[in-house]
Amino acid sequence: MEQFSISFALGKGSAPHGGNIEHNNREFLASNVNEIKSPLNVVFTRTDIEDAYHQLFDDALEKYNEKQNRPCRRIQNYYQHVASGNRESPFYEAIVQFGDSINAPVGSERGKIAKDMLIEFMKGFQERNPNLHVFNATLHLDEASPHLHIDFVPYYTKGRKNGLEKGVSMKAALEEMGFRAQGKMKNQLVLWVQSEKKVMDQILNSHGYTREDKHVKHKHMSVADYKTMVNSQKTMQRIAARLGLSGEEQRSRQELYAKLAASEKKVEQLEAERKSPYACFYYSSPDKQIFVQDVMRQEGIHFRETDNGFEVQECFARRIREIEKTYQAPASTIRDRLRDDIDSFLYQSKSFDEFIQKMKAANYEVKQGKYISVKPPYGQRFTRLKSLGEHYDEFSLKKRMKIKARFEARLDKRIKELEAEKATNLCVLQEVRRYIVVVEKGDLPIRKKDKTQPFSWSNDPEIDKLLALNNMLNQGMTVETIRKKAETLEATAQTKGAELEQAENDLRQYLEMKEKIEIVFEGKASDAFSLEQAKAAVRQYPDINASNYRNIDKVVDPAKVKVQELAEEHRAIRSELKTVTEALSVIEKATNHTYVDHLLADQRRIAASEVLMNGIYSGESL
Repeated sequence: MEQFSISFALGKGSAPHGGNIEHNNREFLASNVNEIKSPLNVVFTRTDIEDAYHQLFDDALEKYNEKQNRPCRRIQNYYQHVASGNRESPFYEAIVQFGDSINAPVGSERGKIAKDMLIEFMKGFQERNPNLHVFNATLHLDEASPHLHIDFVPYYTKGRKNGLEKGVSMKAALEEMGFRAQGKMKNQLVLWVQSEKKVMDQILNSHGYTREDKHVKHKHMSVADYKTMVNSQKTMQRIAARLGLSGEEQRSRQELYAKLAASEKKVEQLEAERKSPYACFYYSSPDKQIFVQDVMRQEGIHFRETDNGFEVQECFARRIREIEKTYQAPASTIRDRLRDDIDSFLYQSKSFDEFIQKMKAANYEVKQGKYISVKPPYGQRFTRLKSLGEHYDEFSLKKRMKIKARFEARLDKRIKELEAEKATNLCVLQEVRRYIVVVEKGDLPIRKKDKTQPFSWSNDPEIDKLLALNNMLNQGMTVETIRKKAETLEATAQTKGAELEQAENDLRQYLEMKEKIEIVFEGKASDAFSLEQAKAAVRQYPDINASNYRNIDKVVDPAKVKVQELAEEHRAIRSELKTVTEALSVIEKATNHTYVDHLLADQRRIAASEVLMNGIYSGESL
């Protein structure tokens, strides 16, 4: 009978690796998403999380507040109250999958079967779990394999002595649904995840399939087999004695068996890695992402870059979490923070006097003389602006304000021209203007495309995206031609990626052969190959001898160059594809004049939760 593997991963929305609703709803596109196929995604429900909280808890919140005599104890917004606290996550996300990108890819027959089974699973989810309110659920068919994202709010309904009579709690929600802890290893969450996996098994069986357990490395052994394995060394010694082998020969044979066992284990590990599906990791801190990726490179863990992080096979997820724990965020110096504040005040001001007033309004102490000095509310001493660098003395600040004003004047002039022409790209520049207005009002924080340079409108990633789209439209491109270009670039990237993978495999084989040659002819020590393995490999090439073995470099060096060239080409294509796909994601919002609205909504969510909501954890590990 054919088999499907199953996967049920659970994440906290408030954890560094929890749920990412923007990704689920395709409000931003990672590089692994085929936007052409995004219309095929199945949306089961899509409700704003704050609306879901109002629907669930407004009545209970009103009753709670009526009982509070002290105004400070009343809760104005229950969602913000939960999201900003540390006791409970505001929501959870389950990611469900039958099969993987190897044996059930999107578009294949098995992929279609996986899709049908996921729809069946989703249809019964809310009924099975009455205390898990699903506010967002999407089946993705625009990535490598079909998978389901279910975002839900866990809530209890039984009154409590303190707090709301109905509120958020995963533990209490599961207990109301009948899951009682049976010890540390079988708490409510573990039992619930096991229950959902049983449902997945039943769906598999109803479709005529059985479950493939990828984690089973060895068949079940009987007691006799186990005893034989435990006493294998004594058994080998008895056999060796009967064969009349010497002690040295016995040790040599034992070493050979040990190497064979290690090789088999390595093969199993590599096979598991090859079949393991990819999981996404996102980081709000670029420094943390760089740190994690550097350690992964050192350990030989392969990963794929995405727009907001990277993808790595799930078999490495536990190791990545261990790496994350070793990261220590660099402390932001007062001078760094001061530069950011000055950039923000400068771009919220129309004149230099207004800039000074904004600093004072933010509790800055300002001394104006030959040189301007400021003391921020979080600092202990005054700092001369000129000491912050060439872009922060009074002359440079005024010059930057003039550059800012010129940019905005040119933008306004161009908008008037396009209004007269009724041009198609008018909406894009209007969104640029709206964005500038909300940043100047302080509703959106400034963000820098190049963090080594001071902020400016030309160093703003959002304006950069909008202007990139504007340039495409100016060149005569349309939504359709941009979409076709994305398809062409994606196909080219896949082809170039396959060439790169083949070149990397060839180089790996050449390097392995070089190492074996050096073991034989130079006596090089190696953890990867024994002398016997090296000799066996070299014997297959009788023309290689002690006088010409160094010629292997004539094969290895061009292979290295080829890999580097292909990697550069692939990187350039992926970069261009990223620009084009970003343009596709921007154009619809810009056309509907909702691009800035989405940015404001994202900022409100971040301000409410104070944590980037993303990532994946397995249910058993929570």
